[in-house]
Amino acid sequence: MKRLLLIPTVLLAGCLASGIMEQNGQFDSSRFDPAQRLSPTAFEQNATMKDTSVHEDPSLLREGVSRSQIATAFGAPNETSDQGGVVQDVYEFNPDGSKFVKPKVYARNIAAGVFTGGIATVVHQARIHHTEEQLTVYRLTYGPDGTVQSVQKESREEESQDAQQSNP
Repeated sequence: MKRLLLIPTVLLAGCLASGIMEQNGQFDSSRFDPAQRLSPTAFEQNATMKDTSVHEDPSLLREGVSRSQIATAFGAPNETSDQGGVVQDVYEFNPDGSKFVKPKVYARNIAAGVFTGGIATVVHQARIHHTEEQLTVYRLTYGPDGTVQSVQKESREEESQDAQQSNP
């Protein structure tokens, strides 16, 4: 009897731990909307970690461009922060120029981890980590007028290569 309760308990704990109810402080309804969650586009993006409809354009990712122009071209940022009225958006791009889409955690992922003794979870996380190491990251800071005041471009792939060369 105790074994029968173990699986639902582990699944519930995993769902709660993964932040299924909140993401960046906002309720993520796409997890519960079958039309969005099961669409071919969402399935492809979750599997490939790419939004091929959005491509990196350094000519737009520069100072003086309005936040609305950035949002129109690249969609929602991968991360947003607002510290003391200073808004910063983070956009992440794959080496092929497509926008990076972090895969969502669904109950099926947790179940796969449970039934494979954690191997599925380890492989999935390693794949995400490998992809994240290759991203080009743009940190855009906006001024009070809603235009980009500064741009910080980071290439994680170049940073990891530099670190490897400095540590023989």
